[in-house]
Amino acid sequence: MKELKGTFVVMVTPFDENQNINFKAMEENIEWYIEKGAHGLIPLGSTGEMASLTEKERYEVAEFVVKIVNNRLPVCIGTTAETTTKTIEYTRHAEKIGADAVLILPPYYYNPVQEEIIYHYESISDAVNIPIMIYNNPGTSGVDIQLETVLKLAEKENIKYIKESTGDIIRLREIERLGHGNIITFCGSEELVFESFFLGAQGWVSVIGNALPELSSAIYQETVINKNYKRAKEIYNALLPLCIELETSGKLVQIIKYCMDRRGVNGGNFRSPRLPLSKEYCKKIDRLLEKAVEFNKSR
Repeated sequence: MKELKGTFVVMVTPFDENQNINFKAMEENIEWYIEKGAHGLIPLGSTGEMASLTEKERYEVAEFVVKIVNNRLPVCIGTTAETTTKTIEYTRHAEKIGADAVLILPPYYYNPVQEEIIYHYESISDAVNIPIMIYNNPGTSGVDIQLETVLKLAEKENIKYIKESTGDIIRLREIERLGHGNIITFCGSEELVFESFFLGAQGWVSVIGNALPELSSAIYQETVINKNYKRAKEIYNALLPLCIELETSGKLVQIIKYCMDRRGVNGGNFRSPRLPLSKEYCKKIDRLLEKAVEFNKSR
């Protein structure tokens, strides 16, 4: 299995006008992500409208992405489900088709307590060999995976990564400080990536990478590889206003798909009940996107 590090684009799922998955558009997007320097891809995450897909569609997307990528980049498949049994089924499928890792959010409806979270992840870990990335996002799941729980889960050999999306930079710092290298952190907050890399994160699960993969990948390159912090901060500042909007608007899927369409790639439609952005709000996003694109052209 490939080691996961760098900027991983958490892919959108493009839909046609009838809300069917547009696999041709998805293939074009994959080729664009790779061409523009993405270090890895994550289908079937929150940005991919995972919860709006049928079981059959989830299997189809997973198989399609692994096939098209064809080992050119690591693929980490979202296998979140509401029960441990179903999560294991999705995870075994990801392992069978050749994915490099899986991304798993805790069950997000019944708000499990910490002991149940430990049971959930340990049961999945025992059922497969594929590397697991814990996904801690209280805003999505309704439950915060506490630091002590993360450190305990990190004792499992194949629980190797965590996407830290609490928005609490101190939490990431403490995982890095107390984890002793047993678990690798990925930034899961669009507006904290620069700080996260400074504290030891080895990757970023990036939403903005769908629309500006060249810039999202460059932040990792300049910060972690080149140690050119001045340049990295310039890139970060160019992306930050749009990243903040993604994190705070409640319209993440609509915004990123709109930005992709504006850049000439395939954002596509989204599944109901999500509604389009208002014309006035689109003007605001246009201004933020144009500034980032102009910065990219000037590099």
